[in-house]
Amino acid sequence: FGTDSTAALATEAANKTNETVETIVREGLPWEPDWYWPPDMVIDWLNYIVEATGMPYAMCIAGTTLAIRVAVFPLFVTAQRNQSRMAHMKPELDAVKAQIDRLGPKATPEEQMKYGMKMKQLFQKYECNPLKSLAVPFIQAPVFLSMFFGLRKMPDYFPNELANGGMYWFPDLTAADPYHIMPIASAAMFIGMMEIGKEQMLAGNPQQGPIMLNAFRGLGLIMVPITWNFTSAIFCYWCTNNLVSLGQSVLFKNAAMRKTLGIWDPPPPVPGMQDKPLMAQIKEQFEKSPEEKEAEKIRLHNEAVDRRKAPPAERQAGRNRKKRGGR
Repeated sequence: FGTDSTAALATEAANKTNETVETIVREGLPWEPDWYWPPDMVIDWLNYIVEATGMPYAMCIAGTTLAIRVAVFPLFVTAQRNQSRMAHMKPELDAVKAQIDRLGPKATPEEQMKYGMKMKQLFQKYECNPLKSLAVPFIQAPVFLSMFFGLRKMPDYFPNELANGGMYWFPDLTAADPYHIMPIASAAMFIGMMEIGKEQMLAGNPQQGPIMLNAFRGLGLIMVPITWNFTSAIFCYWCTNNLVSLGQSVLFKNAAMRKTLGIWDPPPPVPGMQDKPLMAQIKEQFEKSPEEKEAEKIRLHNEAVDRRKAPPAERQAGRNRKKRGGR
């Protein structure tokens, strides 16, 4: 009898302990935010918006994301305008750099100053600055990280609120999308954004652009299994953000809108680069050392200069020799 009583008491105590643990988990951890920590600011802001408007958390997350993107839209326009001008300036800038490299370490201070002024004049001529292109990632990265880490930790502190804060097919924001629509949609919008804006990327960097483009395509595909079980709260942010980015890419693609915003059309491709397959470009980059690639660039440049300086008769003779050699 004593043994049975002890077992019954132990079972009852265990049940009470489990109920207490379940209550703690259901109610969430005590919320003690740090005023200086951006993810905590995000959580406090979302709670304030929900209390002030009565809207579900999903709509508040999407609305906050949309408001942020509208606020930073001028920065995206400035970056696109700057990037389009730098793409047009690149051939002239490369020519100046080649002249500097040809001088080597023997360049005098006067020569260095001369070519430095040439580069400065190019930036003034095209009204661009490399630092302007860094404004978007400089602002966007902290916002992205703050939203991500804030939404990732929020279910631990406000599980009941988020469990009823979803919409449509994802009513529980603390759980993954039951149909996994949002992970796939988020990746598809990211890849679509890359495809729509690839012309500007390829124009700005003809050598590395195709490699970067394929890397982003692969990243979009890899993110689907990686984020498969992320909470719906995170995807309320990601899907809204990627949807705005996709729409923005379509907007920047429109010729009339580009003209209104002062964004130049991509420059024509560098001769020879558009005819090289992607794998040939990758192989060429890995086979040659930086010194060899630089020496090859200088050699081709010098040969082009010599051909331009040669009299017409010598240029014709050189072409004839090449024809005979090709036979």
